[in-house]
Amino acid sequence: MKHIKEDLDAIVMDTLNIKAEQILKIGEGAWHTVYQLKRVDDQDLVIRMKKNDAYGELQQIDEQELTTEYESTKAYYLHANTSDQHVCPDFYEYFIEDDTVFTVETFMGRGTDLLLLNQNKAHSYGTKLGQIYHNIHNHKISIKGFGELRWQAETLQGSDLRNSDTLWQEENNHVLTALSTLIHSSLRFDKEKVDKHIHALIKNRRTQIQNISLVNQDVTPENLILNNEQIAIIDPFPRLDFDLKYTAYFVFCYKFLLPAFSNAPRYINQAYQEKSNVLKEIADGFISGYFFNVVGDERTTQIRRLLDEYTLWILQEAYEHYETLQQPHLNHKTTQQMGNREMITARLHLCLEELEKWCT
Repeated sequence: MKHIKEDLDAIVMDTLNIKAEQILKIGEGAWHTVYQLKRVDDQDLVIRMKKNDAYGELQQIDEQELTTEYESTKAYYLHANTSDQHVCPDFYEYFIEDDTVFTVETFMGRGTDLLLLNQNKAHSYGTKLGQIYHNIHNHKISIKGFGELRWQAETLQGSDLRNSDTLWQEENNHVLTALSTLIHSSLRFDKEKVDKHIHALIKNRRTQIQNISLVNQDVTPENLILNNEQIAIIDPFPRLDFDLKYTAYFVFCYKFLLPAFSNAPRYINQAYQEKSNVLKEIADGFISGYFFNVVGDERTTQIRRLLDEYTLWILQEAYEHYETLQQPHLNHKTTQQMGNREMITARLHLCLEELEKWCT
């Protein structure tokens, strides 16, 4: 730890003015440029430099917003490591000074290309991830509230402080509102079958309130590192939300969403469609791992509930695509993340086809 503190002091004082041979650029996302700081006598570090512009727009330095983002990451790392040892960086700090913003954390490795995983290894990887997420979701949280996290004075808090019963019923009502919008649209799909299935699903779901957990909204493969059988979670996007809902979100992403978005500019270099078979194996393993301690009829029931949540994620994705297409103009961020109108329309129809398939 002493070496880490010394390195951080040097970074802060010199604003990354360190020897070139110590720094290796290892990645670039929409919001940060990522460097590896190589060290001889201690574990390497990762430095994420905040970009001045993202999605073609100049980013203002909002200290409150950035503090919320980085404190949320720190809280997730601590929560995850407490529930499952060494799954996240054990050191994390951030710096917001004038126009220079960056984070520093433990380097967790480069990871394995998913295309190199065979069927058995992909399933095993998913199983381990499922067990990790089970432990994270079931570990007691100390942050109050629900929804997006907010930094309040010296602590994090969910943006919604209402009781969980009220929040649960409001979410079920929102699902029916999204369904009604699609049913009354000019879109062509088996509306009668979908309407009947979702209403029956929601009627049953209302009685099965889920636990609120600290969940991760960014489960892309790039942020889940498999390195010599060791799995690490990095760069999360945490929020307080219902546990089984976000368990299903992982499965939804790996079985459907990531391959469906493979042609969008933001994701085209990740070749998700090419990796779709591996992603599906990971998702199947994830389900097995998440319910590792459940057997018999209860296991069947829990998997059925998860697949119901999967169906609702498809509905939500179709609704968001439909609403996006109602906008007269698509901004640069939307086209980067979702593609042009033709791509969004094609993906909307893909969502509706998938929705029909699950509404049986």
